[in-house]
Amino acid sequence: MERLNQKKQLITTYSRLFLILFLAVTLFQACSKEEVVPGLDIPDEIKSVNNFIWDNMNTYYLWRENMPIDLDPNAQPDPTAYFHDLKYSEEDRWSFITDNYNELVNKLQGISKVYGHEYKLFRKSGNKDVYGIVEYVIKDSPAKIKGIKRGDVFNRINGVLLDTLNYRELLFSNEPYEVGFADLIDDEVVSNENEIYIVPVVMQEDPILLDTVYFLEGRNIGYLVYNRFTSSLSSDLNNVFSRFKSNAVNELVLDLRYNPGGSVGTATLLASLIAPQQVAGNEEIFVKYIWNDFLDNYWREEQGDESSNLIIRFLDAAQNINLDRLYVIVSGSSASASELVINGLRPYMDVTLIGVTTHGKYTASMTLHDEERSYDWAIQPIVLKTANINNETDYKDGMFPDYLVGDGYFSQLGDIEEKRLARAISLITGIPTGPSARKSDYEQLKQSVPMFSAGADDRRKKIELDADNVQIF
Repeated sequence: MERLNQKKQLITTYSRLFLILFLAVTLFQACSKEEVVPGLDIPDEIKSVNNFIWDNMNTYYLWRENMPIDLDPNAQPDPTAYFHDLKYSEEDRWSFITDNYNELVNKLQGISKVYGHEYKLFRKSGNKDVYGIVEYVIKDSPAKIKGIKRGDVFNRINGVLLDTLNYRELLFSNEPYEVGFADLIDDEVVSNENEIYIVPVVMQEDPILLDTVYFLEGRNIGYLVYNRFTSSLSSDLNNVFSRFKSNAVNELVLDLRYNPGGSVGTATLLASLIAPQQVAGNEEIFVKYIWNDFLDNYWREEQGDESSNLIIRFLDAAQNINLDRLYVIVSGSSASASELVINGLRPYMDVTLIGVTTHGKYTASMTLHDEERSYDWAIQPIVLKTANINNETDYKDGMFPDYLVGDGYFSQLGDIEEKRLARAISLITGIPTGPSARKSDYEQLKQSVPMFSAGADDRRKKIELDADNVQIF
């Protein structure tokens, strides 16, 4: 009973964080486990951090029943190692720890030091050479100002050719650098003379990269490229859908191919602007939260089965465009809140996916930080699974597209001949669109092996969830 009361006190202590910072980002930080030396004099601050980790993991962690119970928080000199030792490694790919809480909060809001060009890295089969293709460029960023654009190919930094041994050091320094560009000629990467010097700056990325309306074959087709569910900029979505509504948009292509997730509150708003009016207007169930048994019982006992910690409902959004079908462009970078929108809408409307299989992030995490202590440690543990009204969850292998279409790197986003957008427009209008006699991007890249998307705040990060601001990256 004493332990139960302690847990309830802990939940009360963190209730404000829970409702406001129900966010997450997976940083894929490397951790080095230090061997515990018998009799080692561990500083009190480290013991305090470790006990903070244990108390919160033992309360909020989704897989708390799978945690080892014999790890002494007062015997581990490395909080990072202690945290990772507690994780349920068979399932948990996302929980992480940081010693810089303020930096984490900024990154979750899309505020970081950036060059501004998001890119995918490739290496040539059979050798160690690496090159990048720009996927998109952030508005008002240094890269945008310098004229870098989607489809640009680069293969060197500061005159040094990229390879599998040096690319991390060269690309992720956050220091000014000179990008050297190249051409893809007959499946070969050929350096050219174009070099651009870029100085990174701290800025907040505008998640709305592009919004427009196409008037084709009697259809008013809205197109939105949305790259992050940022809670602080969610009101901008209302402005976009106000324009869609004034243009009588009756079809929508939602481009989430580069969206790793973000605020659940913002995801709820976006879904509410799209869904059939009878769904949004009646505030039907958008998502259900599945916690560990302790917390699930706690919320139901304390707040009832309709608690906002258990159920999130659609909003009666004034700018709702009342659609009965939706086309979503996706990729392996479409994760968490992006997948949440798809999963939450599917029971109520026809949702067609175009692209490649999504990331497969069906869980959410919470930012936990002890504000009463002087240290800056914070943890981001997975705390729940999400499900739609039909209890569909656990899409750990991702969501497979209805139409498998590669990324058209060498066409600009919004160009109706860009491969994925062209397929969506063709499905809507029934008329074939796009290039017919051009070597496909996949064919041109068939001798290359994709590595990962990166850029801006380094998209090796995968983001998760937030609940008033539930963020799911």
